[in-house]
Amino acid sequence: MPAAPTPSGEGRGGDGGTNGDVHGDVHKGVEKQTAGKEEKAGGLRHLPARLAPVVPAVALALALFHLYTGAFGALPNIQQRAPHVGLCLILALFLFPPGRRLDGNRTALAVDGLLVAVVLVTCGWVVIEYDRIMSIGFFPTATDTWLGVALTLVLLEAARRVVGWFFPMLAVAFLAYAYFGPLFPGAWAHRGLSVELISEVLYSTDRGIWGLVTGVSATVIAMFVIFGGILLKTGGGQTFMDLALYLSGRFTGGGAKVATVASSLFGTVSGSAAANVATTGTFTITMMRRLGYRRSFAGAVEAVASSGGQIMPPIMGAGAFIMAELLGVPYMEVALAAVIPAVLYFASCFAAIHFEARRSGYGVVDKKDIPHPRDFMHWRRSLPVFGPLALLIGLLVMGYTPTTGAFWATVALMASYLALGGTGMLSGRLRTLVDGLILAGRGLVTVAVLIACSQIILAMIAGTGVGVKFSALIISLGQEHLLLSLLLAMGIAMILGMGLPTSAAYILSAAVVAPALVRLELMPMQAHLFVFYYAILSGITPPLCATVFIAAAMAEANWLKTAFLSLRLALAAFIVPFLLVYHPELILIGDPMSIALAAVTGFVGTVALAASTIGWLVGPAGWPLRLLLAGASAALIWPGLPSDLLGLALLGGCFGLQLLRGRRQALPTIPSSERLGEKP
Repeated sequence: MPAAPTPSGEGRGGDGGTNGDVHGDVHKGVEKQTAGKEEKAGGLRHLPARLAPVVPAVALALALFHLYTGAFGALPNIQQRAPHVGLCLILALFLFPPGRRLDGNRTALAVDGLLVAVVLVTCGWVVIEYDRIMSIGFFPTATDTWLGVALTLVLLEAARRVVGWFFPMLAVAFLAYAYFGPLFPGAWAHRGLSVELISEVLYSTDRGIWGLVTGVSATVIAMFVIFGGILLKTGGGQTFMDLALYLSGRFTGGGAKVATVASSLFGTVSGSAAANVATTGTFTITMMRRLGYRRSFAGAVEAVASSGGQIMPPIMGAGAFIMAELLGVPYMEVALAAVIPAVLYFASCFAAIHFEARRSGYGVVDKKDIPHPRDFMHWRRSLPVFGPLALLIGLLVMGYTPTTGAFWATVALMASYLALGGTGMLSGRLRTLVDGLILAGRGLVTVAVLIACSQIILAMIAGTGVGVKFSALIISLGQEHLLLSLLLAMGIAMILGMGLPTSAAYILSAAVVAPALVRLELMPMQAHLFVFYYAILSGITPPLCATVFIAAAMAEANWLKTAFLSLRLALAAFIVPFLLVYHPELILIGDPMSIALAAVTGFVGTVALAASTIGWLVGPAGWPLRLLLAGASAALIWPGLPSDLLGLALLGGCFGLQLLRGRRQALPTIPSSERLGEKP
């Protein structure tokens, strides 16, 4: 009898540990990439031996701070947010060198020591001076002003190191617009903001760096990142992979479908397309290549599937928590509204992958590489993974805040792992949990730094009124025509999101584009989900498609081919946001019958579009049939029963033509002499 599997995958018994090159290396790949994805993606600096312990110590302190405030309640706004941002800035300065050539340079390290001191002083100052800053009649002193300037400069430098030049330069552009407002022409001119006023807004209020979105990062997002870090470190990634293999590996194009399922499962705890690719791609891209898939196809599948992981309820990406805060609604309301759109997204991806697999002749995963449920669903292994997830979902449904739900789910996860985490020493399991906390602390760096930097942009948008001007521009260019305005909003949202993680891309789009859509009489949930989708899809859209870059590098494929194949696979997904607008039933607005009808026609329409894009339905589809499929998809997507019936008729006709053609091709060829009753 095989030994009971453990949460970390040890002791599977039989040949589980060596079950083929693919399956046997899953856990090692997940563990290696999970623990070190920053090293691969971020180009981390090489610290001297005496400073090496600083990073894990600061990361652990950051995670413990959030566990403490999760248990006993968050501190008052700035006092909660300043330590969060400060510790993340310190980690960013230690983790990322100022430049490749300066890695290991002593002078650069000394300068970074001064920047760390600036962070400690500026963040510590607002914590200590909280009562004065928040008092009525507060007037900033010269010290407040210059500390604000110093922190802003350090934050911009940290953002440059984490994600490159584009995002901090965008923040600098908005700061310049705020200061030089009177110099701009026409309607874009404004009275201008002084350095003192800009510094006060950014540093000495809760509308700047310490603003609302930073508050979400310092509470909700932090707790979910901690939960995800511990879950993955204790074997959750391995269990997700095994479940995906079992569910999808036996079907046509199984390797690609495994990537889709695994990424959607992993998306419940990561909330980042880049993290999805870096973690699940280690296994899925390798598996697809071993099964003979084209390199560009393997990378494209992983990029598209990982992008969708952020919209997969019940636990979506960081952007969903920010959306709930901006809309002022419970998080579960956002998650429920996103259920049908998420299904449509992954249905379109599955359909495109299936049709491409049939067209290219891609087969299934070898049986020996598919795990048995008795291994990965054994209670000693599955309970520490699915038990805390079930508790988290249950608490959210019962109305508890996401922070509270994530905290108690984390406690349950740690307790169950300590109790059931294999036969090793308790000290080893404790060390694993500490490593999970360190991993989570490091994982917070990118999110926290980008969100704090995005707060600079948001503050300047609010202070200059440029957001209202952008909204007016979208409406005027659209000439009050909804479809044209939606196309303009889509373009702006995707341009703003180029090269940015989803949370930052969504924040910008929500500030600039969403208000215009609301003025066009869309419901706030529709408007925000619309821009949220395109903030996600900008990651796979050239030229700055960060998610594709990572996937193509892992697949050793040409990034441009991978990007265009990603667009081809995800083309139907680009239509989903428009469905949300024209079919509000898809976000559960309306009676059950209308919701069901909209879901079914939307599902069939996206699948028809995927067939048209790939050129395959039951068999190969030429251009005339592809045009008919596109017409069927458009009719099904357009609201109204007549158009739905037309779409179904066109789709049925396409099926009939292909079935008839296949039947004719399958008929045996009878010699003419036999047809005439003659002997050959």
